[in-house]
Amino acid sequence: MTPPPPNAPTLTDLAHWLSAALDDPAPLRRDGPAEVRRLALALEPADLPPTLEADALFLHRSRRIGDGWPGLGVLSVHDGFDQQLTTGPNRRLAVKLGWREVREVVWEGRTVGLSATPPQPRWIDLRAALHAELGGEDTSWPPEPASAPLRLALMNAMNPALIGHVAALGVRVYLTGQLRPSAAGAARGLGLGVIALGHRRSELWGLHQLARELRAAFPELETEVYPLAEPR
Repeated sequence: MTPPPPNAPTLTDLAHWLSAALDDPAPLRRDGPAEVRRLALALEPADLPPTLEADALFLHRSRRIGDGWPGLGVLSVHDGFDQQLTTGPNRRLAVKLGWREVREVVWEGRTVGLSATPPQPRWIDLRAALHAELGGEDTSWPPEPASAPLRLALMNAMNPALIGHVAALGVRVYLTGQLRPSAAGAARGLGLGVIALGHRRSELWGLHQLARELRAAFPELETEVYPLAEPR
């Protein structure tokens, strides 16, 4: 006798998993079908097509969903997603890129990022590895001198105080989502290299990483990340 196919996860299963994985107490925003075989993921409702072949949605920002996509369950995580899957203390990205000596960067009692040593000894190779994983950058410039050993910080904000703080920790390359012109002078003055990975680009990396982790946790779950045309 052929065994029955494994059960697909329930909406509650997915909510419990997201709560534990991303430290969010209430990721379920709207009820839907109990069983979820197809999950659509997007950063916000504007990234979704008008109709979906799915049982539920995951949205990073769900405020504007209104009555859209009726009948579908809606899951959403904002702060935990930003904290763990974009810039800042993103240990998943550190593992993917093979960073060593990873340490939390704490500022005013909060964890705001990670410092680490990349496996690439040269600036050009570090940028190439980041481009290969995230699909590019917004802007960058190298540290001075470029030949010294590289230590980097992946940060969820950019201002002169944070730049001074990580420079005192031995950091020579500042990675963040969006370049803040008011802080660029401080970074150049301290000889720090900067790579602005792109706010949306880093969020999309997080969304695809979340889809990979969900498929690993729930083998019967099909996922689709929107918009389809943007790079993984």
